[in-house]
Amino acid sequence: MKRHFRILVGLLVVTAGAIVLGSCELGLGEPSGTGMIEVSAASPHGPDGAAVLELTGAVGPSVVSSEFGDTFYEHDGTVTRVVLILDEPGLIKFRLRVEDLGARPSVTLVQVADGLNRLRSSLADYEIVLQFTEDLTSSQQRWQP
Repeated sequence: MKRHFRILVGLLVVTAGAIVLGSCELGLGEPSGTGMIEVSAASPHGPDGAAVLELTGAVGPSVVSSEFGDTFYEHDGTVTRVVLILDEPGLIKFRLRVEDLGARPSVTLVQVADGLNRLRSSLADYEIVLQFTEDLTSSQQRWQP
């Protein structure tokens, strides 16, 4: 049983890494400097009520927020653990303000509860998407002569 859990966690980490790489926007360059990372986790099981996620590799966030519920987070070294409790069951979605968008995190879905606060029996097939938005104010300040 423990071996199956480790395999599942490994698959989630690999999938999250592939999603992070696949979600980078192409253009004149990848966002860097201060900005926002929006994280969403779409459930194949219907609306969710709460989730615990870990982000590894990103510089510690200065703010974690969601317009859909309450967020709590703790940063330790290169790992940030985020707990999101939604006001109403729906899409897991929150934002992090970070100092370096170039430090792309990997995301692991640790646990999810459904809309009735029951833990999900499977975390398979969740789609995790990261969107990066550079803070234009800090960009303009950096590029002024």
